[in-house]
Order: sequence, then structure tokens, then C-alpha cells
Amino acid sequence: MKINNFSAGPSKIPQSVINEISKDILQYENLGYSVLEVSHRSQVFKDIISKTKNYLINLLQIPENFEIIFLQGGATFQNTFISANKPDLVDNLTFLLTGTWGKKTHLDFEKYFKNKILSTTFFDESFDDLKNKIDKSNKKYLYMTSNETIEGIQVRNFNKFHDKQLIIDMSSDICSYAFDWDNISYVYAGAQKNLGIPGVTICILKKGFIPENDLTSYMTAQNHLEKDSAFNTPPTFSIYVMLKVLEWIIGLGGLEKIESENKLKAETLYGFLDENSEEFVMNVPKEFRSYSNIVFDFKDTSKTVAFLESSIEKGFLGLNGHRSVGGIRVSNYNSVTSEMIKDFIIHLKGFI
Repeated sequence: MKINNFSAGPSKIPQSVINEISKDILQYENLGYSVLEVSHRSQVFKDIISKTKNYLINLLQIPENFEIIFLQGGATFQNTFISANKPDLVDNLTFLLTGTWGKKTHLDFEKYFKNKILSTTFFDESFDDLKNKIDKSNKKYLYMTSNETIEGIQVRNFNKFHDKQLIIDMSSDICSYAFDWDNISYVYAGAQKNLGIPGVTICILKKGFIPENDLTSYMTAQNHLEKDSAFNTPPTFSIYVMLKVLEWIIGLGGLEKIESENKLKAETLYGFLDENSEEFVMNVPKEFRSYSNIVFDFKDTSKTVAFLESSIEKGFLGLNGHRSVGGIRVSNYNSVTSEMIKDFIIHLKGFI
């Protein structure tokens, strides 16, 4: 049976990448040992780190005044890491709250700053209205989650927030479209959606954003920068997998090609849902519909359980909406093919 994996993360990895990884697990670059055994202190791994950073720099067009850290774990740790390393944010930060993950980050920041109430701007029906509210804030920094996986809300045109320096959680849409760095101070992302497997978080920060501090050693960002992400043992295999995924993206034609294909896939599915609006409900304004996570449900919700059960039987996996909202979620990450979307639509037609 053909498997179509639409999981929100960990997510589908391109088969060609899996094939390469399989070979390297048995023996890496004719060295006589597995990539799983590569020491983080070896020149072999230093080369992996260097290539991975260079691919990110070239793909994302990261300017020279930015630095990259690869940290262990998931993106949620950044709520504490950023708060600790940038204490002056307490008086200079507002939050754009578009969904669940941004709200959780906001709560963590408030807790870290001893329950001080931090400025917030809530999601609006149009980008212009949203921008007007943000422009009225007198805070220097704006925190946002560019794509909310649970609600299916995405704000791709954040570069239009000209007057703010942005701190962005891009865990679910990094390396899926191009953007400018002029008004960005810090971008971070877990790798397990578009860049590989769990275990590593990419942090891209403007030089000078983090001041000197006297935090404990692991919490000090400068230590990780000075040791090139090897202050302690980094997640070597996760970084290696990221390297392979980045090579795959470059081989496809880079972000321009990826962005075009993701847009086409998403608009194909949204188009079908709009054409059958008597059957389906979508709660996100068109201007903010996510290309990464298409969230919808049947208007007759009695069909939802049957559809999801049938989907598993037919090899369509990972379609359950998040437990907090229910419904159906199609995660349209870089590795999801147009054929998978077309097959899914054919399957969906059987229930209307």
C-alpha cells in the first residue's frame, strides 16, 4: 500500500534523502564507520557543521552580520533561552498572537519575567488592520510565530512590519519561502518539519542582539557561538540529516522552486475546498491561509471520524487535527509532493 504521510511533525522526509542516510548509517564517506559514530570534535563533523551553515546562508541569503547556532532540543526551549539572554526585552517587546504556539511563548516570557504583563497584539481579519495595530506599539521588538500549525494561520509578509525588529519562531515554514533580513533580529526553528528530524533547533541571530551576561554556561549564547555549536555534544545526527535535506532543496532549485511548488499545492487543495464550501468549513481568512498546514473540517462533523478512519486504511497518515481543535489538517511541507495532494483530493471526493 502506498503511504502518504501528512504528519505535522516529525514529518515526511524525501525518499532520496532517506536512501542517502541509509547508506551513510552503514558507512560514511568510505571512512569505515557509520555517520552515527562521528565525533563532534572530529574534522569530519566540523565539515558537516560548516557545510550545513553555508547551505543555510546561501539558501536564506543570510547577511554577514548574522550568526548561526545549532542547539539541542525543540523550539520551545527558546522561550527561556531568549528571555535569559536578552533581559531588556521585558520593556521593549510586544507579541503578535496569531495562535497556540505564540500564546504559549507569551505565557513563558511573562513567567520568566516574574509575571510582568507584556504587550500583546491579537490576530485580525486583514493584514492592513493588523499592521496598523502593530505600528501603534511603541516597543522596539515584535515577537511572532510565522506559521501556526494548529490553526493553519500564516503571516508570510512580516517584512512589512518595517518599524519593528522581529523575533520569529519559524519552526514550520523555514526554508519554504524567501524573505528579507532588514527588520529581523532573531529567527529560530525546530528542524523536524522542513529540515529533517527532531533533536536540533536552528538559531539565526543578528550580531550584537545578545549582550554579554553571567548566565550558567549552557544558557549563555556566546558560549555556543564561540564553540561553533559544540560547546557541549551537539545533536550530530540531526545536524547531518539537516545537511542532507538542505542538499535536496538546493538540488530541486532552491527556495524559489520550493515556494512556487508549495503555493501551487496549497492553492490546489484550498481551491477544491472553496469549490465545495457547502461541504467544508475553514475558519482562517484567505489572506492568512497557511501554505504549510491546511486546516478544515466537514460541516457535517459526523463524517470526520469516518473520513479519518478511512484515510488510515488507505495509507493517508497524519491527518487528524490537533487535539485542541479537532478536524482535519493537511501538512503541506516541502517534501509533500503534488501527487500526494492530488491523491488526497481524490480520496476526499469520496466523502462528498
